[in-house]
Amino acid sequence: MSNANSNSTEIITANLLRFAGYGLLLLALSNFAEALLPPRFGQSATWEFDTLGKLVGTSPVPIIALILIFYGESTARSAFGKNILKILSWFSLVLSIFYVVMTLIGVSAAIRINNDNETQASFVLSEQSKQLSAAKENLKNTNDTNLLRATELIERRSPNLKLDKSNPTVLRGQLEAEINKSEGEVKAKVAETKATAFRQLIKRAAKSYFEAIVSAAILFGIWNQTKWTRSNVKRKKKSSKVATSLGDVASAPTLDSENNEESNN
Repeated sequence: MSNANSNSTEIITANLLRFAGYGLLLLALSNFAEALLPPRFGQSATWEFDTLGKLVGTSPVPIIALILIFYGESTARSAFGKNILKILSWFSLVLSIFYVVMTLIGVSAAIRINNDNETQASFVLSEQSKQLSAAKENLKNTNDTNLLRATELIERRSPNLKLDKSNPTVLRGQLEAEINKSEGEVKAKVAETKATAFRQLIKRAAKSYFEAIVSAAILFGIWNQTKWTRSNVKRKKKSSKVATSLGDVASAPTLDSENNEESNN
């Protein structure tokens, strides 16, 4: 009686875990749909990179779901349930390959994002340098209008700077010194912005790639360890062949009995 109660409790526990597993798998598919739809592969490197981050961020959900569903192997499962297990076993392999492909896409996206950052930084540096170069050219001209333009530019860039507008010669010296200083600051700021963006990109990329590879490895392991879901028919055929061969051996007369019959004759 105790064995029957124990088996019944085990079946109930297995059913509850599988039920939770199916629920988690549906949630995981919902997260996948939210991250992937509408697809923008090849159109936006930022979308591809962010999508990889979203997928690996929720990767424990489908992994735990599949483990719960496969719990107890084929204990108390219907024929339909066993077919579902076979599909989910192959789904584990497909999902593993999907994570590997997304990792490769993420690598490509990171390279493109870094190139875009380089281009944007170069553009900002070029625009700032053009403005400062124009201010320098204005200083070379003794025209008061050009001097006024250079003064307005520097005042916008350095509002706390006190300029001696009463003396044009002193003013030109102040503006020239400030322009040279601004050129150095612009280059340093752009370089720091590029370095910061690169560090952040590398940090996010390393985390996403690591999680994607680990997830792919676990899912491949799940597929490899659930061979029993894909080999039920083969097992039955093998077991029937073994039973037939054993039956033939049991029914075949032994060599000793044949010899005894010959000696009696």
